[in-house]
Amino acid sequence: MSNNVHTVVRRSVPCYFCNEFLEEKYLTEHITHCAAVLEECPNKCGVYVPRRNLEVHENEACNKKTSTRNSQIRDIQDSVWKEKVFSILTLLRLAIDQGEKERIRLQGDLTRNLSLLHSQQESLAALQLSIEEAVDESRGNHAALNRRLNSLEMITDDMQHCTTLNLRQISEQLKLLEGELTDEQSKHVCAPNDWFEELKDLKTFVAKESIRACDIWQEHSQRVNDLKLELEMRCTNTRELTSKHDALSEKMNSLSEEIRRHSESVAKRKTEIKGLKFQMKENLKYIEELIMESCRPEPSLSSCSCEGAENTSTNGRIIWRFDRYKEKMNEARESDCALHSPIFYNKEYGYTLRMELFLNGKGQWKDRHIIGCLRVENGKWDPLLDWPCVLRAVVILRDQDNPANDIRKIVKTVGRDKDDSDPDKESGLYMFIPHTTLSRHSGYTKNNVMFLDIQVKDIRTSASTMSLVA
Repeated sequence: MSNNVHTVVRRSVPCYFCNEFLEEKYLTEHITHCAAVLEECPNKCGVYVPRRNLEVHENEACNKKTSTRNSQIRDIQDSVWKEKVFSILTLLRLAIDQGEKERIRLQGDLTRNLSLLHSQQESLAALQLSIEEAVDESRGNHAALNRRLNSLEMITDDMQHCTTLNLRQISEQLKLLEGELTDEQSKHVCAPNDWFEELKDLKTFVAKESIRACDIWQEHSQRVNDLKLELEMRCTNTRELTSKHDALSEKMNSLSEEIRRHSESVAKRKTEIKGLKFQMKENLKYIEELIMESCRPEPSLSSCSCEGAENTSTNGRIIWRFDRYKEKMNEARESDCALHSPIFYNKEYGYTLRMELFLNGKGQWKDRHIIGCLRVENGKWDPLLDWPCVLRAVVILRDQDNPANDIRKIVKTVGRDKDDSDPDKESGLYMFIPHTTLSRHSGYTKNNVMFLDIQVKDIRTSASTMSLVA
């Protein structure tokens, strides 16, 4: 039975005494004035009679012995009824407690997953911050090293320039001294030894200055080589940091993937919680309907004449023909659309029925079977019918070449499990036809046409859902 039918049941409720349907908010006021309410006899004979028959009972002679026996029987019946109601309420309480425990467990799992996700996000943020700080520090060190190298190069150039100038000055002085020495030799031939000693001392001084300049040049060259080596080591460290950054990026990607999986897990847990809530609501509705069904007496529906729709089956049987089978199968494979049969009734003024068909299947049967579900739609005579409805359907796939080969046994029913991806969440039962059977036998889809023979019967059992069998 679909959710629309549940909505019709909730719109009106029957009176427990006169079985009249009215809105739930007016039920209490109606009971205070209902003529079918049972009241105790004023003569205290122990008999409960409807209000409309109270005066007639008072005019009759009350047999106290008979009334005492009837009162004892009624007390026994009341105790049996109370025990049944108490057992139903106990089952209801157990189902609610189990649902609450499951909800608390799922809520705890959700909280733990959220805390784990939050901690991972914090560690990821800290890791990103440390990477950025390391990269910034490396860039600062590289810039400082470049500045030091530039300054050393400038100092070396200055020292080289100064050394060159000193050497030029010394050479000029030597030339001047040689000229002066020549002049002095020409003037003072008698003192060549003195001048020779001074020249020798000057050459020694010049040699020492040259050695000192070379030492200074080699020292600066060594410092330049050391700085170049340090720069190469810094570059190596930079490459190592780059490789570490790539490794951390891969870890960040893996953490992002793990966060996404945790998010999907959280969403799945939320969906399971919603499914449990929906199942609890459906169980509560079912128990309420059982209580209402046991409280009210057998209804006696008065005959009413309503106009029926033309060309609509009212005997519970319809032969559904749909043309362009191949084109509709292709459309179903592209858009997962469903086909709906014409509306028909299980009997005159009965339930409004419709067959829904998924040619390409759905869920785990997609691309393998044809899935069919029997739907109960809103009808004109729903307030006069018994709810929940209990129907049994027989679905036959007709063979157009040989009617003796009509498929009966291959159209099966499968009960819906709570963990299955069921194409029909409302009816709970469905039938399926394998695609391989249709491809092997051309008689079922001859001339691009298919026929389904659907027969529905109204049965009275203790079950509260439809049964769709072949």
